[in-house]
Amino acid sequence: MMEFRTAGIRVSVLFTIPLGLATGMLASMIAVGGFVGVPGMMYVLGAPAIIASATELVIAFIMGLGGTVHFALAGLVDIRLAMIILAGSLFGIQLGAIGTTVVAPYMIKVVMGSIMLIVAVSRALVVPVYLTQLELAGLSEGQMSVLKTVSFVFMVAALAVGALIIVGAMIRGYRTAAPKP
Repeated sequence: MMEFRTAGIRVSVLFTIPLGLATGMLASMIAVGGFVGVPGMMYVLGAPAIIASATELVIAFIMGLGGTVHFALAGLVDIRLAMIILAGSLFGIQLGAIGTTVVAPYMIKVVMGSIMLIVAVSRALVVPVYLTQLELAGLSEGQMSVLKTVSFVFMVAALAVGALIIVGAMIRGYRTAAPKP
């Protein structure tokens, strides 16, 4: 058993190591470590949402630094694209950090759950496309195009739903936290 004082939890290492392994494997394959790590820390380990999010940011930074050096040395990094996305991310990180101080922890869980469900539907829609590409199914080009488009719409919806829930929760949080005249 290990005690994590900041998170206020006591968990067996037999849970933490497989969670880290699963997060790392998914992050290396499809670049969504936080998508597994944050809910894993919250639901498997019982860490508070803010602790799980902050811990995942540190993990992502260290993993990202290693990946950045590796891929940059191989000439696979588009610096202009990276800088544009980084500029937007820096703004988003500030909003997110401020938002976590006023958004109720359960709302973070609602957002994570909503996004995960919508993304799962999006990914399920393209499974037949992947099976066709592997020659295990027989969809036409038109059917594959429709499935890819609908999948993309679901991905955009996942981002929009998450953003709307969080922005709404932040506005409500600021209104209740603001001093009354």
